[in-house]
Amino acid sequence: MKADSTFAGLLRLLFLSILPIASNSVFAQQSVPDFSRIQADTFGGNMALSNAWGDYDNDGDLDLVIAFKTGDVRLYNNELGDFINVGPVLGLPTEGKERRAIAWGDYDADGYLDLYIGSNRQGNELFHNDKSQAFTEVASQMGVDIPQVSSRQISWVDYDNNGSLDLFVANRVGGNFLFSNNNGQFIDVSEATGLNDPRASVGACWFDYNQDGLLDLFLANQGVGKDALYKNNGGTFTDVAAQLELEGGPRAPGDGGVDCSVGDFNNDGHFDVFVSTYGINKLYKNNADGTFDEVSEAMGISGNDHMVSANWGDFDNDGHLDLFVAGYHDEGGVRSPHDRLFHNHGNTFIEIDTRKTALSGADHGVQWADFDGDGDLDVSLTEGYNIAGRHPLVRNNLEADARQHSLQVSVSDHNGIFNRAGAEVRVYSNSGDLLGLRLVNTGEGYNSHSNLPVHFGLPDTDEVDVEVTFLTKEGRKSQGYENIRLSDFVGKSLNVRQQ
Repeated sequence: MKADSTFAGLLRLLFLSILPIASNSVFAQQSVPDFSRIQADTFGGNMALSNAWGDYDNDGDLDLVIAFKTGDVRLYNNELGDFINVGPVLGLPTEGKERRAIAWGDYDADGYLDLYIGSNRQGNELFHNDKSQAFTEVASQMGVDIPQVSSRQISWVDYDNNGSLDLFVANRVGGNFLFSNNNGQFIDVSEATGLNDPRASVGACWFDYNQDGLLDLFLANQGVGKDALYKNNGGTFTDVAAQLELEGGPRAPGDGGVDCSVGDFNNDGHFDVFVSTYGINKLYKNNADGTFDEVSEAMGISGNDHMVSANWGDFDNDGHLDLFVAGYHDEGGVRSPHDRLFHNHGNTFIEIDTRKTALSGADHGVQWADFDGDGDLDVSLTEGYNIAGRHPLVRNNLEADARQHSLQVSVSDHNGIFNRAGAEVRVYSNSGDLLGLRLVNTGEGYNSHSNLPVHFGLPDTDEVDVEVTFLTKEGRKSQGYENIRLSDFVGKSLNVRQQ
C-alpha cells in the first residue's frame, strides 16, 4: 500500500474512534435507506443460493431466476412489478440435485436468453429458451454437461472477440472449464488456453483490466490457493496476480476468496475489484497503469469476516457506487446472515447498519436491479444456510426527485442481441467530465450472471453524453452519443447497438 493510502487509513481510524459502537460493530450516524420487502409469501422459500436477473420473455422488464440447494429452480415472471413462479410450467426443475450456479446468456443468438445451471458434482444443465414458451435441456447435446464439476461462478463472455458467447465455469474441486462457441458448437479449450486452474475457484470476474482490448479473468480462490488474475494474450492466458500483488495475502486452509465484483468506485474511468473472503476482504484500486493498490482499510471496508458475495450499485443515485457484501456468522455450527452495506461518500465508505431492516437476510446471493423501472436500484437476496431462511426481493423507496436523476443503458451486438458482457459504458457531463463507468455484467453476486442494463445515478444533471466501448477483433472500439436527456428515458433504457 502506498504511503498516502496508509495515512488515509490512519485518519479514518481516528474518525471512526469518535463514532458510537453497537454490538462490536461501528456504524455511521446517518439515516438508514428506505427499503421494503415485497410479496413475502412468494419469496419465502428457504435454502436459496444463487439469483440472476434477465428478461427471458422480451417483454421489457426484468425477470428473476433463483437456484436452490433443494434442486428447485424458480423463474419469477415480472408482470408490472408483481412476480409469479413460472418455472414448473416452462420445464425448469423443481427438485433433485443441489443447483447452486446460474447464468443467463443467448448462446445461439436467437433473441431469447438461455439458462445455464451448475450443480455440485452431479452434472450441469443448459436450458434452451424456446421463445419464452418452454425451456429444453440440451447440455449433453451441446457438450457442456461436465458431470463431475462442482460449479461455482458461471460466465457467458466472448473471450476471443469473435462475436459469439463462450462459456466459463469455475470449479470448486478441480480444473476450471472454458468452452469456445464456434458456430453454435462448444469446444473445450480449458487446457489449450491455460485456464484449467486446479485451485478451488469460486468467484470469477471478466474485465479488460489493462485496456488492451481483451477480456482478462480474475479468480477468487478458496483455501490456501492464492487468487489469480489471468491476462488474456489473445488466445492463451497468463496468471499475473503475483507480480501485481493480487493474490490475496497469507491464508489459512479455511480462508480464501469467495466472490469478486468489478466497479469504478472512485469514478476515475478504470475498473477496481472487490474480493469477499473467508478472512480479510480486499479492495483493489486500479492505478490506470496496469497495477493495483489494496485500499480496503484506507477506504473503510475492513473486517475479518466470513463473507460470501458482493455487488456494486449506486442505491441512492448520488453518483458513487455503493457496495453490498453478504455473508454469515458461524457460532457453534449455527449460521446466521451477516450483511454489510457500505455507502460510498466519494473519499471513503461508511457502513450502514442493516440489522432489523429489510436489507438483513442474505448469506449468499446479492443482485441489484431496477425491477420496477422507477429509476432506482432494488435488490434480490438469498439465504441458503438457514433452513428457516428466505430469498427476499426488496424494493428501493428512494424519493422521486433522486429516482429521476438516473440513466440505464442496454448494450447489444450488431444484430441487436444483448450479449456484450464485458463492454464498458461511460457517462460524461456536457463539459466532458467523467460522471461514471459501468461494466456490462460478466458475473457477480455469488455464482450468478445477470443479463440487465447498467445503471447510473446522476445527481444535479439533466443531460449527459454516453460512450460505449466494445471489445472487438480490431481492438477497443467506442461509440459516442451526445446530449442524452434523462427525462427521455424514464422507465426505459437507452439502447446502444454495436455498429
